[in-house]
Amino acid sequence: MKILVTGASGGLGGLVIESLLAAGHQVVATSRNAGKAATLPFYDKVIYKPYNIDSTGDQNLFTYFEQPDAAIHLAWEKLNEYKNEEHLGRILTSHKQFLTNLIEHGLKNLTVAGTVYEYGLREGELSEDLPPAPIMPYPAAKNQLRVYLEALRTRYPFSLKWLRIFYVFGEIKERKNLYTLLLNAVLNGDKTFNMSGGEQVRDFLSPRQIAAIICSAAPQQKVDGIINCCSGKPVKLKDFIASFLQNNGYDIELNLGYYPYPDYEPMQTWGSVTKLNSLLEAAK
Repeated sequence: MKILVTGASGGLGGLVIESLLAAGHQVVATSRNAGKAATLPFYDKVIYKPYNIDSTGDQNLFTYFEQPDAAIHLAWEKLNEYKNEEHLGRILTSHKQFLTNLIEHGLKNLTVAGTVYEYGLREGELSEDLPPAPIMPYPAAKNQLRVYLEALRTRYPFSLKWLRIFYVFGEIKERKNLYTLLLNAVLNGDKTFNMSGGEQVRDFLSPRQIAAIICSAAPQQKVDGIINCCSGKPVKLKDFIASFLQNNGYDIELNLGYYPYPDYEPMQTWGSVTKLNSLLEAAK
């Protein structure tokens, strides 16, 4: 299958492309930074087509990207700036125009990266049938894009898989997160690592696990709609980190309670994997 991957120069994009190639798919990769893409390991193994999503016009993008059988849309800006209002303005508009162009010209199979933050401050096990309740511009924009695409399906029949990605623990290049902060502290020889109280209950996946789920979701069309991309295994944050440190032989003390709990996250949340398991079964 020929699969288009946007956001190819990002850390998750590279892992997704790696998984697709290993599964025997032909990959059309795109990003706005052609120079950076040329330095990445997958570059000579894919069809690379540079494109800036902000510049979408009348060009037939389905043809430009060589008429892919499916598309995986990972591209998005300012991923660490959840409260930036640009998500609901220029960024959302650009992504609507880009995906509409592809669909109007023939794309029949689309997988998009959503976010756990679309659920807002809901507690407990989160299932896909819960109404979204985002409280920040980033997840609100993602949810608006999903609603727009669902409406577009009434005019142009296509398969839409919206993967709500839960909490990531592991290295994603050029993205600052708990893992990179913790690892940097260890490598710098710090004696302590400042963090919140650690009582939050979370649902973690590694970047490679997320990439594997995305690659399973994209080719199949039996299971679509909103799908949680999660482990379904709730774990207390401080216990998870302590286990990670012990398993890797890292000697650093956790300074619990140094930071307040984030105001944009619930204390206890994890994902239902019922629909995800159906997807993985359909993908076999």
